[in-house]
Amino acid sequence: MESSIESFINKNIIIEYMKTEILEDMGLTTAEAKIYLALLKSGSTKSGKIIDSTKLQSSTVYHVLGSLLEKGLVSYVLQGKIKYFQATSPENFLSFLDEKKRKFLEILPQLKEMEDLSKQKQTAKVYEGFNGVQTAFNDILTTMSKDEEYYFFQIMKKKLLDDRIIMFFKNYHIKRAEKGIKVKGLTLRKSKNLVNNIFKGIKNTKIRYLDEFTPSGIVIYNNKVITVDWSNIPTAIVIESESISNSYKKFFLEKWKKAKQ
Repeated sequence: MESSIESFINKNIIIEYMKTEILEDMGLTTAEAKIYLALLKSGSTKSGKIIDSTKLQSSTVYHVLGSLLEKGLVSYVLQGKIKYFQATSPENFLSFLDEKKRKFLEILPQLKEMEDLSKQKQTAKVYEGFNGVQTAFNDILTTMSKDEEYYFFQIMKKKLLDDRIIMFFKNYHIKRAEKGIKVKGLTLRKSKNLVNNIFKGIKNTKIRYLDEFTPSGIVIYNNKVITVDWSNIPTAIVIESESISNSYKKFFLEKWKKAKQ
């Protein structure tokens, strides 16, 4: 069985460990915590005795005493040419923590800004050829669910005369409507007949018409924007950015309110 002396020693070891651990949680290094506790026990003492009681190297003790002095947790007095160090009152830890909190609050706005920027992930991908453009549009079909809605600005009128492009959009929008994904589109009034030819009989589609100029070949969905260039080699540029997508979405909805059916 454990003797009362052994029990007392073991309890003291545990208590000392807990004190050190708590001080480390409050921002001190292990060496700083050991030296601060040693000074609390011994009172005013020379650096040599601190080295003996903590079993730390002399270079470590001198360095740590300097850092504790800077933190206001240790002070010293000169007796002749010899420095006698002593721990300041434990209540000073409250001021130490307040100062750490103040410094943290100073940089908190910048940290929040960094967090917001990381959430607003921005990427750009380029897809070339009809198959590439189809891959870009298939992302809408795979990432959006029934009754979700997205927006588009029509492509240039002369491209609506290209049979291959017409068939591309007809086939795509049939699949889109079958999935129950809704779309709102803005087109120029002079392109009305060509656009109606593509969307004839396709459900979950709302089209409005404008007389004024609008961007062409733009699709806005989720946090992404697709820009399609149908000249020479068809190319789709997909930008994933919450801020850019929201900007386009706001612009579209403002135009939508002014447009006519």
